[in-house]
Amino acid sequence: MNLLSLFSGIGAFEKALDNEGIKYNLVNYCEIDKYASRSYAAIHNISEELNLIDVTKVDTSSLSDIDLITYGFPCQDISQAGNQKGFTDKNGERTRSGLFFEALRIIKDLKPKYAIAENVK
Repeated sequence: MNLLSLFSGIGAFEKALDNEGIKYNLVNYCEIDKYASRSYAAIHNISEELNLIDVTKVDTSSLSDIDLITYGFPCQDISQAGNQKGFTDKNGERTRSGLFFEALRIIKDLKPKYAIAENVK
């Protein structure tokens, strides 16, 4: 199963797959925070060269045969404990939580068999 991980953090989805004994091939991961990316690469024993870094700049035409996309987009603007700004601000600009739509763009373009989202209440 070919995996594309978005908003990867340190790879909780990947650890869950490992814990369940589900075999996967990590095609790329996408994490903008350099410290999280370094940790991700170390924990999963992979090269940071697989990091696509900025989800808004993911070129889906360069990716193919993705079976699973995992993502846990920033929730600060939509969670109960967060700022309650929503997906867009009063000017119609996307908030951090609006990055959710980037995941949807990538899913729409790549048409994986599965997509798993995680977020908080």
